[in-house]
Amino acid sequence: MGCKVLCPSFALLAYLMICEHVRAQCTQPSFGSNNVVLTGISADGSTATFECMIGYKPVDSKASRSVTCKGNQWTNLDFTCTKKSCGPLPDIINGRYEMTGILFGDTAKPVCNQGYMLAGQETPRVCREKGWDGQSDPLCESVKCLPPPAIENGQLVDVPLDSYSYLQAVSYRCNEGFDIVGESSLFCSDDGNFKPGPPECFGGCLKPIIPNAIRISGRPPYKLKSTVEYKCEKGYTMKGESSITCEANGWNHPLPQCIVSPTTLTTAVTSRVHTTSMTLPKDKALPTTPTTAATSASSRVHTTSKALPEEKEETTNTNKSVAVGVGIGVSVTVAVVAGILFGLYKKSTRSKHQHSQKVPSDASEL
Repeated sequence: MGCKVLCPSFALLAYLMICEHVRAQCTQPSFGSNNVVLTGISADGSTATFECMIGYKPVDSKASRSVTCKGNQWTNLDFTCTKKSCGPLPDIINGRYEMTGILFGDTAKPVCNQGYMLAGQETPRVCREKGWDGQSDPLCESVKCLPPPAIENGQLVDVPLDSYSYLQAVSYRCNEGFDIVGESSLFCSDDGNFKPGPPECFGGCLKPIIPNAIRISGRPPYKLKSTVEYKCEKGYTMKGESSITCEANGWNHPLPQCIVSPTTLTTAVTSRVHTTSMTLPKDKALPTTPTTAATSASSRVHTTSKALPEEKEETTNTNKSVAVGVGIGVSVTVAVVAGILFGLYKKSTRSKHQHSQKVPSDASEL
């Protein structure tokens, strides 16, 4: 009698202890590669159940969705899932969809045919769990362009319209005396703007002003692509391009310059020095020794004749200084020449004054 009561109790206790031991041996199961999520574990922890993730569906609907804990490991899960398909979207009127795919998470971007543009904001559609989102297909309208801009010194050939259709063209013309720069015809493009950009009306280049230059070809007015060529006057050397062409942004090269040739400047200065020293005024000329003076004045005449070589020697030394100044440079030469001329003038004046004082004295002695 006692065994009939106690034995079943011991057996139940042993079973519960075994179940508790099994639960303690298996950790929470995870089968992420199957695209499933855990939905529950049995009370004793021996069984776990799974279902597909959101946006996924079973690959095999008959496969078991449960696993069992044996020892310290779960059995394999045969249940797997794959992405749901939303199916292809039909083309829209005057457009289509550019899709990354048709499965869950893919997107579809509406694109209008050439010559049409979306009415309103562009909003891609997304493949959701229950299909493509969005209530209705977008609308593609015919492209319209606003009137093209006005240009300075020119106008449209035809009267402008309120709007222009896709590929409709307009043409520009310039006022008399102006050349058109750029494309004269524009087209209404698929983005609602005229292309290319509007042209410009160009009146020509300014007249070149080049001192000491002579124009040898070309004449005003200097219109687009006009060419003019210059050469320098005698004694000048050209620096820069001798030929320049009028372009839309002005002359294609900087204006040339005519500068004084170094050899010409040196020759001119040297010649001036020589001419000046040889053509002093008669009243500035150096005195000469009298040849008909009396014997009593010979001593004074002799003294005067000795002074002349000294003046000639000074003049020679001065001329040497001029030559050195010319060799050093034009600017230095000019300064030296000025000094020489001033010195000659002062010396000749002083000499004449001295001589005029000596002659009366000699005469009185005679």
